[in-house]
Amino acid sequence: MNNQPGRVLLFGYPEEGEKFRKRHPLWPERFMNLVRAIDLAFTRVQAVAEPEHKFVYLYGRMCMEDFMEVLLVCGNGYGAAGMKLLRSLYEHTVTLRYLHEHPEEISRFLDYHHVQQHKLMKAITETFGEEVFKPEMIAELKAKYESVKEDFMVTDCEKCGTKKLNHSWNKLNFVALAKKTGPIGSMIVHGYFLPLRHSHSTLGGLFERLEIVDGRMGVQHQTDPQMADDALLVAHNCVLNVLEVQNERFKIEGLGDQLQICLRDYLEIWAPDSLAGDA
Repeated sequence: MNNQPGRVLLFGYPEEGEKFRKRHPLWPERFMNLVRAIDLAFTRVQAVAEPEHKFVYLYGRMCMEDFMEVLLVCGNGYGAAGMKLLRSLYEHTVTLRYLHEHPEEISRFLDYHHVQQHKLMKAITETFGEEVFKPEMIAELKAKYESVKEDFMVTDCEKCGTKKLNHSWNKLNFVALAKKTGPIGSMIVHGYFLPLRHSHSTLGGLFERLEIVDGRMGVQHQTDPQMADDALLVAHNCVLNVLEVQNERFKIEGLGDQLQICLRDYLEIWAPDSLAGDA
């Protein structure tokens, strides 16, 4: 790190970026095709009034930011970081695809925000005391929660008929929901279960970051390009699915043709004969 006045502080590993370029020689030129598709989908002015249109656009835009974060860390060889970010991107992509195809459920997704806000308020007040919030704010959060609470109650015991608050906005668990989203759902292992090992506290996540050097076991302090590539491959698939959703919803001029180019690029970039191997 150079802290001399007037010098730019840079973060990352240029040598890892060069290794990435050598492993994936098609990425530098083909990436601009993806950028063009992203620009067509999101750099535009379109008046939308329907809640489902607003949701699809804004949630899709968030997914683009997720993807850029994955690309940044994976380009620097940080495989575990890429996996953690991929876990979030994959869930966002599946949710976007599902709600795009089931727009009648978007209101439930939006209403569950009041449940989450109430949970957060309770956690804060239990930790720091109710004086953290103004009384009127607590009352408002409770009122909004009570107004939607019954919509998210599920059966806790079939025999006695008791109910409990569901842990999610949808009665399906995430895996079951993903299975209803077509091709992106088929990536549940690589987009959800494997990244889960790194985003949660698991022994598997530790095992994947161990190394043995000179007969001694320790945690890797260097990058993991293979794990980074695995994460980026799935993230690349997610971003294409997000762009497909935008085109299906808004019928954006030129995006369909550009997506065909990006899909071809995806197949060629990740084809085994296009990979140069570790550099």
